[in-house]
Amino acid sequence: MKKLSLLIIMHLFSSCFLFSQVGVSNDNSTPDNSAILDVKSTSKGVLIPRMSLEQRNAIENPASGLMVFCTDCGTNGAISVFSNEAWRTYFPCEINSPSVGSHTALPYQVVWNWNTVPGASGYKWNTTNDYITATDMGSATSKTEINLTCNTSYTRYAWAYNFCGFSTPVALTKTTLECYTCGSSMIINHVAGSVAPVTKTVTYGLVTGIPGETSKCWITSNLGADNQATAVNDATEASAGWYWQFNRMQGYKHNGTTVTPAWTITEINEDINWQAASDPCSLELGSGWRLPTKTEWTNVDASGGWAEWNGPWNSDLKLHAAGYINCYDAQLVDRGYSGLYWSSSTEPGYGESGWHLHFYNSNSYINSNMKALGFTIRCLHD
Repeated sequence: MKKLSLLIIMHLFSSCFLFSQVGVSNDNSTPDNSAILDVKSTSKGVLIPRMSLEQRNAIENPASGLMVFCTDCGTNGAISVFSNEAWRTYFPCEINSPSVGSHTALPYQVVWNWNTVPGASGYKWNTTNDYITATDMGSATSKTEINLTCNTSYTRYAWAYNFCGFSTPVALTKTTLECYTCGSSMIINHVAGSVAPVTKTVTYGLVTGIPGETSKCWITSNLGADNQATAVNDATEASAGWYWQFNRMQGYKHNGTTVTPAWTITEINEDINWQAASDPCSLELGSGWRLPTKTEWTNVDASGGWAEWNGPWNSDLKLHAAGYINCYDAQLVDRGYSGLYWSSSTEPGYGESGWHLHFYNSNSYINSNMKALGFTIRCLHD
């Protein structure tokens, strides 16, 4: 039967006919054996009595299991069931949206922040208003976004979630700082992950007019270094910065004893240049930053007249002997004795070799070496 009025239902239950079950459906299906009343629909629901709290409480001698919708219980109403001689009210399961926190902007990155939500199991963040594709942040209420464009406004979205589901999104808006000026400096918040081995904030000096590549802007310390070196043979970890294997985005910190994260790659053989998608310079410093090519290192080395390590050190680049990581056992080698700086250029026909600048106390030249070795990086911007 498609429709069944209340009077018909009452008649069925009160008549002398022995109806053990009643089904209300639009497909004439048989009621389930466990149900006295089986209501089926794919487009409509069942309405139970709706009444105020005062009206609910005025019901005389309510039976155990009696159910009503209390219209003014809580903010949006709630289901009330009489059980164990008392009304039990079950409020709709919901979760509030996060509120906007205080964001921190730099020229090429923004640290997005939102505030905790009571009862939240976790949070999601996205560049678009789409919960399904959002990044699950777990319990974190902060997200660092890198490789942005300077002096640009961005809007992002965050949700709270728990066993109830997820909240409506909160919009997060921030404008990145003015674009850098070569000759000054820039501050970068490195966040441990697939590129930076540890989290820290670094101020990089910027310089231009380097002989051989005068139009380029360079950082004056190694990528990941806490500070610029104090001498050509500075052997401190703070001045060395991080080390990379050719065409790999993951950087490594070496304190002289331990490498972070774990060193797992001992061999690389691929006859390609360092790809833009895995260039740590653009990934950490922002759009436009990149590794020097073999030609650019060659031009700088030749134009600067670098014959040994004092040439790179006395230049405005302040290149120093930061050493390298051995690919086989992850041991630190020659920190304070030699400088090896990757270019983005492979050695054609030799998939295991890449070009780099190499200098020590009696020589400075462009060399090729195994791509699985960990060398330092110096970034430039066109």
